[in-house]
Amino acid sequence: MNESSITIRWEKNSDNCTDISVNGDIDYQTYFRESFLSLDSLPPLYDLREDKTKSESAVKSATISLLTQLIDIIGKSNKTSGQIISERERDSKFPFTDLIVIRKFAQIVGIDFDERRFRNRREFRMYFQSLFNKV
Repeated sequence: MNESSITIRWEKNSDNCTDISVNGDIDYQTYFRESFLSLDSLPPLYDLREDKTKSESAVKSATISLLTQLIDIIGKSNKTSGQIISERERDSKFPFTDLIVIRKFAQIVGIDFDERRFRNRREFRMYFQSLFNKV
């Protein structure tokens, strides 16, 4: 697939600090995660105006405006954690996250998976490919 995304979330705490979390995903699987603690106020999204989102100029876009502010704020904040998520860690979460989606997919398309044949993503991929090879 090769789909990548970065998700940035922030939440204001009761002590007026802001927790910022950044996740980088590859093909819907978390590849890295970092957290920051900032004393600065982050930009409120409701302050964006329509002229920023309708502008044809990328430099004047809402995205550039927000990311520029976020980069500055994150650069001045304290990094509280960061890690690359290993395949072993992703596999350990497989039954709790992916298996639910796999079961829903199987229900929608009307096929039965033999769940005894796989215990992690790699084994599921191999199992799924073997089903296609039979067709």
